[in-house]
Amino acid sequence: MSNIVLAASRKPGPKPKPRLHCAAPGCESAADHPVSGLCHMHYKRKQRTGSLGAKSRADGLGTVTVNGYITHGSGGQKKQEHVLVAEQALGKPLPIGAEVHHINEIKSDNRPENLVICPDRAYHKLLHTRMRAIAECGNPDHRKCPFCKQYDDPKKMKHNASSRYFYHVACKSQYRISRSKK
Repeated sequence: MSNIVLAASRKPGPKPKPRLHCAAPGCESAADHPVSGLCHMHYKRKQRTGSLGAKSRADGLGTVTVNGYITHGSGGQKKQEHVLVAEQALGKPLPIGAEVHHINEIKSDNRPENLVICPDRAYHKLLHTRMRAIAECGNPDHRKCPFCKQYDDPKKMKHNASSRYFYHVACKSQYRISRSKK
C-alpha cells in the first residue's frame, strides 16, 4: 500500500506554481483568483463595488449593506435607515408585513418625500410593475407579455390567475408550436 502512495506522489507533469501575493496595494494575502491576481476579499469587493478600496461612511452615518441599503445600530439591533425614517414619519413602528418603497429606486436616498409605506409585499411589487410599465410604454396599466416581451392593454390579453401574469393568446400558441418542433 505504501508503494501506491509513493508512486502517486511522484507522477510526472508540471509542478504547481507558487502562490503569489494579492495585487491590491498593501495586501499580503495569497492571490486566490489567478486571472485577476487578487485575494478573495479584494476580488469580491471589486466585483461588488467596482473598486478595491473599502467604501466606508463617517462615524454615526451607518454602514452600506451588500444590497446598497444603509443600516444603523450594532450587533443584533441593526435596522435599515429607510425603515427608521418611515417609522419616524409615521410616528410608530411599521405594521407587520409593511414594506418601504423608494420612489426614485435609489436605495440610499432615504428622504421622507422619497419613501412610500406599502401595506404588504404584493402592493410593493405592484408599484414596481407599474413603474416599469410607465418607463417602457407610458401607461401604468399596461402589462408585459412574457412571450413577445411587449407591453399591451390587459383587456387585449389573457390573465393567468395561478401565476399572475398576462399574455397574448397568439404569442403563447406560437411559443407552444415552436417548443413542439424541437
